[in-house]
Amino acid sequence: MDSDPSDHRHGTDGDLAGRSLVVVSLAGRNLVNLVDALQDSGASVVEVQSLERAGRTVQGTGTAVVVDAKVVTPGLHAGLRALGRQSAIIVLVPGGTVRERTEMLHSGADHVLPSDDPDDVIATLAAVLRRSGSPGGGGRTDILRTGEITLHLLDRTATTAGEPLDLTFLEFDLLAYFLAHPGEALSRDRLLADVWGYDVGGRDTVTVHVRRLRTKIEADPASPTLLRTVRRIGYRLDPQSSSVSSDQDGQHRSRRWSDNPAVRNM
Repeated sequence: MDSDPSDHRHGTDGDLAGRSLVVVSLAGRNLVNLVDALQDSGASVVEVQSLERAGRTVQGTGTAVVVDAKVVTPGLHAGLRALGRQSAIIVLVPGGTVRERTEMLHSGADHVLPSDDPDDVIATLAAVLRRSGSPGGGGRTDILRTGEITLHLLDRTATTAGEPLDLTFLEFDLLAYFLAHPGEALSRDRLLADVWGYDVGGRDTVTVHVRRLRTKIEADPASPTLLRTVRRIGYRLDPQSSSVSSDQDGQHRSRRWSDNPAVRNM
């Protein structure tokens, strides 16, 4: 990483300003340029040397974590799972294979990057945090429902049959997007653009997250009845008996995703 950290003061500053970040150096590389660039973007950064230490450093579920890993090991997967739900988990693995990237996504990473370039890392973090940040403003209540599944967009909670539904930040955003577009065939490219922000992980990123989401919302994930595959296109949410609606005004079928203030600030 030869970039001058001063080059990174650009449009992503607002996304990282005031954020708590933990940078985990597992590869033994000097990450001073990355840390300086993150701090120049307004983030509060702590650098640690192990995932175990990172697990003790994160507070609640509002911390973003960047893991610099030289190789993929079973310990890396266990460490990612131990981090639990955080606002963003980005793993840097030069030359990682598709299978390794997929396994890390299964273990809890939001994105896997082959580069440790500060611009790439900051842009990716900003994209994830724009989707996972707690919405603010007003006393507006906005709820999405289908069947027994309910999403509360403002406080980012989910239930199924009245019981809490444990979703990661990206799983919540992905399910909310499907609920806002019931019955519509959505391509992987569109999901990458609208949910992730841009194409940073490839179509396998969408496939892995849909698979994980199905394990949490389908009675039989191998034979889904809610989140269906549309051959050669992507996926479609088939509304259940109580149609998808918003308790605010019931107009989610006709409103653009970006027009919903609760979602726009996620």
